[in-house]
Amino acid sequence: MIYVAYIDPGLGLLAWQALVAAFVGTLFYVKKTRTWLVGFVMRPFRTKRPPEGTTTKLEAPGNDAGR
Repeated sequence: MIYVAYIDPGLGLLAWQALVAAFVGTLFYVKKTRTWLVGFVMRPFRTKRPPEGTTTKLEAPGNDAGR
């Protein structure tokens, strides 16, 4: 004897919505975690940058005369 369960269409749509939302949410979580992990691992290897608006020895501020 074969038993067939009845699934209400509303319940089916709700289940699909929950599955898709869980999948998309997992993608965002994995991407955010990966980005954080790469940044954390690469942090010691970054070069030091001077603050914005400062000049280095190689750069000289220009003047209006063009000299």
